[in-house]
Amino acid sequence: MTAFTNSSPIYRQLADMLRQQIESGHIAPNDAIPAERDLAASYEVSRDTVRKAIKLLEEQGVLYSDHGRGTFAAPAAVRKMSRFLDSFTEDTIKRGGVPGQKILVMEQVIPSMAIASLLNIDSETPILHLKRLRLMDGAPIGIQDSHVRLPPGEQLTRKELERTGSLYRLLVEKFGIEPSESLESIGAIPAASEEVELLNIPAGTPILVCERIMLSSRREPVEYCEMKYLPSYRYKTRISKWSIGQPA
Repeated sequence: MTAFTNSSPIYRQLADMLRQQIESGHIAPNDAIPAERDLAASYEVSRDTVRKAIKLLEEQGVLYSDHGRGTFAAPAAVRKMSRFLDSFTEDTIKRGGVPGQKILVMEQVIPSMAIASLLNIDSETPILHLKRLRLMDGAPIGIQDSHVRLPPGEQLTRKELERTGSLYRLLVEKFGIEPSESLESIGAIPAASEEVELLNIPAGTPILVCERIMLSSRREPVEYCEMKYLPSYRYKTRISKWSIGQPA
């Protein structure tokens, strides 16, 4: 019997196992993966769990489907260029680095009207304000300023965040909130005094700015985040063409 843990949903663990088979070469690029019924039997899970795992890997660019033929492992070049809603922690590990963080602010706040509107909540609803200096191999790489809509009455603690290092992992493990997709805008601005001090760069240095609204699998806005990165940080994305008949 496959050894699953209680740390995350089974379909995510199954997706990780299938990803490892692909990345290790046990399933070669453009080779078909086993049929749903065979995967369900091999891993002793339901076919619904298998479908969820495959859907997740397709969204991450690890698998692709060809209607009528099956589901296949994506080539390495495509996998490397894909950008799913990875946390900074997961993304840094994929880049071969060691992730880290310094929590600058972690508090419950009443949101501004603008942020309340972005998160689709009443302006009197408390949210989590989380601001962190993100580290890669011990060196500052960026600043993440998040406003997070948690389930009513729920909270995250500094101890929990320090233990995992990943906000998105906590959302999944503690609340069952699955980060699914995001709306993003990207630009560049000159570094101001805060960025100069925290990122240890000269004043006026161009920095990458990304604003993100993260949606859950139920398409509910959960987080508004402003991310500022050093110019050396490489931001990759994958653009997919909508198929005929699929709404834009």
